[in-house]
Amino acid sequence: MNFLVRLKEFAGVLIKDIRRYRFAICSPILQGNGDPSWVRICNRNEKLVVNPDGPGVLCDWRWSSKLHACGVMPSWGLHLQKRVFADWPIRFSDHHVNATSPQVSFLITHSGDDRIQQLCQVIRSIFAQVDVTVECIVVDFSEEPIAERLPLGVKYRHVATSHLKPGWYKSWGFNIAARMAKGDVLVFHDGDICAPDRYAQQLVAHMIAGPYEAASIQRFLFYLSKTATETSYTSGQLNTKPPETVLQNWKGGTIAARKDSFFSIGGFDEGFVDWGGEDDEFFSRCGELNHLRFGYLPFVHLWHPSQPDRHGQDNLNETRVLPERLGIKIDLRIEELTRRDFGNPLRPDPLIRYKDRLEDPKWKTVETLRASRVED
Repeated sequence: MNFLVRLKEFAGVLIKDIRRYRFAICSPILQGNGDPSWVRICNRNEKLVVNPDGPGVLCDWRWSSKLHACGVMPSWGLHLQKRVFADWPIRFSDHHVNATSPQVSFLITHSGDDRIQQLCQVIRSIFAQVDVTVECIVVDFSEEPIAERLPLGVKYRHVATSHLKPGWYKSWGFNIAARMAKGDVLVFHDGDICAPDRYAQQLVAHMIAGPYEAASIQRFLFYLSKTATETSYTSGQLNTKPPETVLQNWKGGTIAARKDSFFSIGGFDEGFVDWGGEDDEFFSRCGELNHLRFGYLPFVHLWHPSQPDRHGQDNLNETRVLPERLGIKIDLRIEELTRRDFGNPLRPDPLIRYKDRLEDPKWKTVETLRASRVED
């Protein structure tokens, strides 16, 4: 970055951001809805909507964003990280006894050897949940089973994919896991994101004791560096280095739904294969549920090499498939998906991936044009 541009950004943060960051991080004052002040941190050009009925805020903009000040002055990212995890600690446990009737089921899809260490650490954060009974289900698409490499207590299923076109079948894995789950609340969770130890407790309060059918209560996602991630494996400490990024308004990574509500809207869409699109599409259908979207919990993302094709211009899931699917009215998507045999461990439904059907005029006519006729 040009030195003068960098200097201008530094001066802007110093003059316009540091005072409000210092107040939000250091102040013991709670906001009117009970939020600590750090929950209200956002970029200068962003607007938060405060939950009038409980904790949390809603980001009043469409896409996820990074906290600019924490990127310009990483030390403030570390100050914020230490503060939020003092309120909502992340802990790890190697021991877990599965309850006969868990209240919350954490569901993870996995494939390959590259991120097993991250997966195990995430599972340990799930095992450390307090005050509620949980189970952790891993559906694994690796060539060889990895059950013996996971912490004891995981409910594990290895699913063969040799009969399918190579790809990342995250939606299919989530649906298989949902069919296996015993909990009334399902948490669809990425295998590289550690959760605070009262995450499940909060979900039970909102979704079993409370009225909500779906919940997205995440506020910040702290991306740890490679060094900090490796330190967490050996010591369990997360606040040793400034985070590389602090993300907000993120829809993927973790989302909860009541089991009956999840099946009523058709589960995850198994037509999405490989990276991108499935989380946004599912999130849009959760709009048909009583969906709690006010965020107040922090999470940690464990470092791993980035997926090179995830957000590229050639990612058809994001550039073409997702717009196509979101162009179909939600009730029609739900009608279509609930008719499918989703969560069948023998094969996904549909067998042909959406991105392989983009040039099929029949698919576009049946799906997209039908929606257009209804709107007209």
